[in-house]
Amino acid sequence: MKKEKLIRKLTAGLLALTLVFSGSAAAFAAAGTAGSDAAGQTADPGTQVQQPEIPQETQKPEKPVRPTISAKSAIVIDGDDGRILYSKNPHYKRDPLSTTKLLTCMIALEHLKLNQTVTVTQAAVNVGAKIDGSNVDLKAGEKVKVKDLIYGAMLPSGNDAAMALAIAVSGSKTKFAALMNRKARQLGCTDSNFTNPHGWKDAKHYSSAYDMALITKAAMKNPTIRTACSTEMYKMAKTNKHKARWISTSNYFVAKKKYPKCGVYAGKTGTWTYNNAALVSVCERNGKTTYAVVLQDTMDNRWKSTNQILNYSYKKLEYAS
Repeated sequence: MKKEKLIRKLTAGLLALTLVFSGSAAAFAAAGTAGSDAAGQTADPGTQVQQPEIPQETQKPEKPVRPTISAKSAIVIDGDDGRILYSKNPHYKRDPLSTTKLLTCMIALEHLKLNQTVTVTQAAVNVGAKIDGSNVDLKAGEKVKVKDLIYGAMLPSGNDAAMALAIAVSGSKTKFAALMNRKARQLGCTDSNFTNPHGWKDAKHYSSAYDMALITKAAMKNPTIRTACSTEMYKMAKTNKHKARWISTSNYFVAKKKYPKCGVYAGKTGTWTYNNAALVSVCERNGKTTYAVVLQDTMDNRWKSTNQILNYSYKKLEYAS
């Protein structure tokens, strides 16, 4: 009997100890699991850790290659601050030719009203008759509005129209030339001297690519000149000597015959011979305006030269940004 009681007590004690040790092991396992999760050492196998994105480097544009052009002098200036983006002999004195008419029209509009009537003199007619094609066929005694003379000087490059404006302002070519030189100095031109309003070749009539860029930039501030230099065709009003007549631009950039997508929207041509031609241009790309000038180029290559230096200048701006 005593033996059976002893066996029952031993069995109960062993069972109690088994229960105690089982509970401690479970609690320890639970505590260990919680500790590992808190320390971040045991992660849910279904959870992915997001890696930080590494920013990709923006590819810088290639450095532009300076072009070789046929023009003897050329320049491109920034329309905002006037800094030079491209230049080739920018201060060399050359024939500005009919790009001179930008200065002529700028001065004319400082002294004359657009709706003012000008009576054409024989002197203006004589100038127009000397070079075939560079006139708007004005007649002595013809009464023409200043606006029509501006368009006549800008689009077909009428020498007669330029002379008519000059005489209307000053009474003579010589007095008007004095106004031209004074205005040029005011604009900061130091390489120029002008003797006539139309741009005929003359040993004492000269400018530089840099000076013509300054003159072009100043001229384009006048909305009438800017619009005229951007116009392909214009209808001159009927006068006492003429029926209404259409005139067209000599600028192939404006007429979209050359590089229609280059961004040039205004400008002025100048031509003496095939190997002595000039061109000033106003270009806008991506909201940025530039002024380009080529002097003493060929009649055909002046468009190509201008397009090349503009492409280079805009790539240079992009590369520097």
